[in-house]
Amino acid sequence: MNHPSNENIPSRSFSYHAFNFTFLLLLAIFFISLYTVALLKSNSRITLTAAVERNISCSDAVHRAISSRLTRADFEQINTKSDISSAQYRSLQSYLNELRSLNSTRYLYTAKRGPGGKPIYLIDGLDLEAPDFAYPGTYLEEEMVPYLEAALSGKTIHSQKIIDTTWGHIFTACYPVIASDGTNDILGALCIEIDMEDTYRSIEAINRSSFGIAAAASMIALLLIVISYFYTKKQKSRELTQQQLLEQTAKAAEAANKAKSTFLFNMSHDIRTPMNAILGYAELARNHLQEPEKIGEYMDKIHISGEKMLSIINNILQFSQIENNQIHIEETSIQTEKSFDSCIVMVQTALEEKQQHFHVTKDISYPYIYIDTTYMSEIVLNILSNAIKYTAKGGTISCALRQEPGETDGWCITEIAITDTGIGISEEFQSHIFESFSRERSSTVSGIEGTGLGMGIVKNLVDLMHGTIEVKSKLGEGSTFTVRIPCRISSREETEPTAFDETAAQTLSGCRILLAEDNDLNAEISIELLTREGLLVERANDGVACLEMLQKAPEDYYDLILMDIQMPIMDGYKATRAIRRFSDKKKAGIPIVAMTANAFTEDKERALESGMNDHMAKPIDMKVLMSVLEEQICGHKGL
Repeated sequence: MNHPSNENIPSRSFSYHAFNFTFLLLLAIFFISLYTVALLKSNSRITLTAAVERNISCSDAVHRAISSRLTRADFEQINTKSDISSAQYRSLQSYLNELRSLNSTRYLYTAKRGPGGKPIYLIDGLDLEAPDFAYPGTYLEEEMVPYLEAALSGKTIHSQKIIDTTWGHIFTACYPVIASDGTNDILGALCIEIDMEDTYRSIEAINRSSFGIAAAASMIALLLIVISYFYTKKQKSRELTQQQLLEQTAKAAEAANKAKSTFLFNMSHDIRTPMNAILGYAELARNHLQEPEKIGEYMDKIHISGEKMLSIINNILQFSQIENNQIHIEETSIQTEKSFDSCIVMVQTALEEKQQHFHVTKDISYPYIYIDTTYMSEIVLNILSNAIKYTAKGGTISCALRQEPGETDGWCITEIAITDTGIGISEEFQSHIFESFSRERSSTVSGIEGTGLGMGIVKNLVDLMHGTIEVKSKLGEGSTFTVRIPCRISSREETEPTAFDETAAQTLSGCRILLAEDNDLNAEISIELLTREGLLVERANDGVACLEMLQKAPEDYYDLILMDIQMPIMDGYKATRAIRRFSDKKKAGIPIVAMTANAFTEDKERALESGMNDHMAKPIDMKVLMSVLEEQICGHKGL
């Protein structure tokens, strides 16, 4: 009887383990290849989705910009090629062309159903001499018909994939154009087409390289599998950690994209109100150049609007801090009526444009109060802007300011009630109106723009000020928003302190300022304003030049340095630290005041930490600046 040789046992054992190892290795390579290809496919989908979402955002912005310009006549009186000579056609075609160029949109046009029900072009936003320009009455290409038909049925439609057309790969969006005369007739459609060649090529490149990358990944996996064969548990733990990191990164990227979109949306809405006021009063000033009193009045209002716009920009930049509980209320003593009137000035142009009736009532018992005027203005302007937007032309808006004693001595309640005769808010939506960026369906269908910072933001600001906000509304009749804020009572002396006067002006007259400013326009303005106050000003273009001019100057030649922060070669912080290290103690101790657009609390703290004596945020209030100069120069000289 033959017995198996013992020397074959190690051989079989080796073969068995070799088989298992090879099997696991091949299986691992197979799954890694699949995983890599899946990742590439996922990346391809993400690339397409991101491009589509970006194009939807762009298309919606273009639609909002043009929807109010489209009238029934634009669709009923333009039908054939002969209509292109009409003033109506040329005006709208020129506007579409300009808007298309500004937004890098490939095609922008209006369309409707022509004779026999077939869709036709009306107004093409291309250059008239473009080879693919479409005249009125030209039939739409077959691949675009389904999108137009959807829009003509009342639906807004965006292509969710790349459309392959005879003129390239594009994204398309079609919006129904609804008559604004109350009939709600669908007049036609506004169509926007955006080039997606780069996205198409990128996706094609990803698809073509999928198997190549999978093969490369498999080769790398050979080495990884050899190691992971002996360290399986450790490798699994590492893969789990990497997967969690990838998920966190993806979520962070998604949150960043959403935050960017929200920021742009908010900024465009809220800057529009003071910007309209600036443009409106600038136009009025142009028409009254021979009337100095009117010019002065308009310039004051332009200045107020500019200050409001600056405060809005600051508020938008800081707004993300609200959700992180990093926003702090900064109460200052203000004149109640003046602060209220400044909000009214902001919306005057918008009211006049819509020919709306505006009534203001004031019952002021406490002319001076402590309040965060920036946030209070934001609250009032937001509600007023919404009232104007959601109220039809010729409608009525009223704004009532009222004050009553507070529950505690030295306190009062400031109440502002804003009423409109607009479209109203349904009972169902009233319970959601204070949710961030919420919009009712009726406002979306009517083509009215969004609510800017959102009523949710208004509610957050009111809560931060320990106030209340209530809404009463009936659909189709209008709305009333009532804001009540508790305020400490102030006085005229606290509100209007004596600042820089003639005596101080004489004290500073002849003092020499070293201005470190790299921006020519800012430097020109600063030099002009300071020279007008009797100061002597010399300019350095950057931090290095500032150091050289101070070192070369005789002792006590300069009385103070106004230091910009963001400068080339050497910024204001580094320049200040270098000055404080001068061996000449007198020059090292010269007063330095930051004069910069970096306006946040942390910017001021950083300026003081670098060795500066004070901090002024641009745009500069000359009364405040001169008071600071007087304090620093006189304090340094011991006067």
